Amino acid sequence: MKKIILTSFSFCILFSHYIMAQSYSGAESVEFDFANNRYLVSNTSTSQIIARAANGTLSVFATLAAAPYGIEIVGDTLYCCTGGSLRGVNLNTGIQIFSKVIATGQVFLNGITQDPSGNLYLTGFSSKKVYRFNTATRQSNIFVNNTTTTPNGIIYDAYDGINPRLVLAGWGSPATVKSISLADSTLTTLTTTTFGNIDGIAKGKNGNFYIACWSNNSIQRYDSTFANAPTAMVTSGISSPADIYYNQLTDTLAVPFGTNVNFYFFGTLTAQKSLLSNQEINIYPNPSNGIIQISSKLNQKAAINLYELGTGKLVYSENTANLNENLLLDVSNLNFTAGLYLIELISNDGVISRKKLTFE
Repeated sequence: MKKIILTSFSFCILFSHYIMAQSYSGAESVEFDFANNRYLVSNTSTSQIIARAANGTLSVFATLAAAPYGIEIVGDTLYCCTGGSLRGVNLNTGIQIFSKVIATGQVFLNGITQDPSGNLYLTGFSSKKVYRFNTATRQSNIFVNNTTTTPNGIIYDAYDGINPRLVLAGWGSPATVKSISLADSTLTTLTTTTFGNIDGIAKGKNGNFYIACWSNNSIQRYDSTFANAPTAMVTSGISSPADIYYNQLTDTLAVPFGTNVNFYFFGTLTAQKSLLSNQEINIYPNPSNGIIQISSKLNQKAAINLYELGTGKLVYSENTANLNENLLLDVSNLNFTAGLYLIELISNDGVISRKKLTFE
C-alpha cells in the first residue's frame, strides 16, 4: 500500500478534561469507536469493556471470560488481548464472536496495533515476542522472536512513506523505544530514555509520539526521529498511566489509569468542541445506492476500506484517496448485497473515521 504524508500542525495544550467514575476499575486501554461516537475502555479488574458515550455516560459494553488489556478496532470488531489469547467482540452487539490462542505458557499479551492492511501486532510482555494476526484469515505467527527488552506499548507508523515500521515502547529502566521494520522485522533502538517502565505509546499529529511513563507518572512527547529531548506534556494528575490513545479528529489524548481516564486537548481545538466530535468528515448519502460522497475539511490523503457488517468481510479497499470537500466514491459496480456496511478512513497517523452505511 502506498504510504501517506500529512501536513504538519503546531501543538499547544488548550484544555484538559478530567473524568472520574466508579465504573472504571483497572482501566488499561482506550480506543475511540468512530462508528458509534464513543470511547471504549478495557476494565481489567472486572473483565469488562466500558463504553463512554458522547454525553459522558458510562456503561458496560461487553463482559469477557478473562481480563482485557490492549484493545484495537478493525472494521466492526473490537480485538482484545486476554492472557495468551486474542478475542473478538462485535461492535454492534457486544457479543464475543471468536477467541484464538496466540501462544501458550508465559505470554501476557499486552500492547496491540494494526497496519492499514488489517494485520494486528501484539506484544508478549512475558515472552518478549511480537505476534502478528491476520484479521481476514485469523491466522497468527511470531513476527519478532526476541525483542531483547520487555515489550509493552506498540504503534504502527507509516514513517517516511517508504519504510513503514512499528514503534515499540519498552518496560524496565532505563526504558527503550525501538522500531521494527515491517519489511523484515528487524529491530533498531530509536532512543534509550531517562525514564523507567513505559506502558503505552500513541502517535499524534505532526509525526509526534507520546509515551506513558510509570517512573515519574508523566506523558512525554517525542518527535518522529526520537533524536531530540522529549517535551513533558502531562506531569500531574495521573498515576501509572497505561495504554494511551490519540484521537486524530479532536486532537485528544486519552490516558487511562486505575479508576480514571483523563482527556487532554492538543492543537487548535477549542474547549467548545465536543470531545467525541466527528465534524471534520461527512459521508453521505445514507442509505446509498453505491455512490458515496465524502466531504472533508482535513485536506489530506487516506486509505479507504469498506466492510460488510456482521461478517466483517472487506469488500472494497483503496490505497490512497485525496480527502477534500467533494470526493466521490463509486462502488456501484461491485454488486453489493443490500444491507449494512462500515466505511473506514485511515490516514498516515491512524484511523480518522468509521461510519455505518446502508446499501439499498
